[in-house]
Amino acid sequence: MHLKLRHLEVFHAVMEEGSVSKAADRLHLTQPAISIALSRLEDMLGFPLFHRSKGHFAPRPEAYLLHMDAELSILAVEQFSNRARQIKQGGTGLLRVGAIGAAAFGLMPKLVSRYTADNPLVEIDLRVRSSQQISYLVGNGQYDIGLIEAPVAAPSLESEAFSLPCVCIFPSDSGFSEKKVITPRDLAEQRLIGIQDSNQVDRQVRAICAAEGIELRASVHGFFFAVARRMVAEGAGVAIVDALNGCLPLNDGVSWRPFAPEMCYETALIVKAGAELSLPAQAFIQMIRDAMQERAILPNLAAV
Repeated sequence: MHLKLRHLEVFHAVMEEGSVSKAADRLHLTQPAISIALSRLEDMLGFPLFHRSKGHFAPRPEAYLLHMDAELSILAVEQFSNRARQIKQGGTGLLRVGAIGAAAFGLMPKLVSRYTADNPLVEIDLRVRSSQQISYLVGNGQYDIGLIEAPVAAPSLESEAFSLPCVCIFPSDSGFSEKKVITPRDLAEQRLIGIQDSNQVDRQVRAICAAEGIELRASVHGFFFAVARRMVAEGAGVAIVDALNGCLPLNDGVSWRPFAPEMCYETALIVKAGAELSLPAQAFIQMIRDAMQERAILPNLAAV
């Protein structure tokens, strides 16, 4: 017996609608096509499903016994089709992401929200770790995707580099709001909120200021750019941070301006070398790539 889905759909429609004509309208078929499909189904089953007489059409007891099974079969095929479509679109599975603080706070929340809205069956596990830890976990296959500080020097990883501009952030009611660009000399009399001694942005700031003979007052340090921004919001000083965190429109009393000379925060998207990425991972990576390329250009200050 080789039942076809169309036979079950016709049978189910006739049972639900109560007539051949209504079933034909529902399935966008002709009445003769409905009758032929029912007859073929009965031939395959080896017994009639409906009473047929002039002006009379009614289900037999056998039809009632099979109706629920037909409905469940149709639903199972629909579920199979929907699940296949979701898999094709990257819409189901588990996605494990490791990110440094800059990306975890300034980028990932928005991307995760957008992605899960379109892919509600995807489970995302986002962990904030150091670049070294993320590199190790991605290389071992424990994370699918990593966002770390560049450069990447591990043969077990494939990487894609991104360069993010840095900005100066300050309380909105400070005199810096009158400036179009912040320079090293503007920092001379300010309490500078740093990140940590090994951070590439801090190293660049110190090198630039030292070259101009400016002594910095970096009396406060935080481990993440997002933490530095919160301290700026509370009036603890000013900071040089990446554009991911510095340009976020948080309405927290913090403003930003470009910093000159130009400084960049180098990051990298990493995956395990030679790994076959799942469709959810591929789709999420493209979202990261698009977002990082967009952030590579500072927003128009006039629109801020």
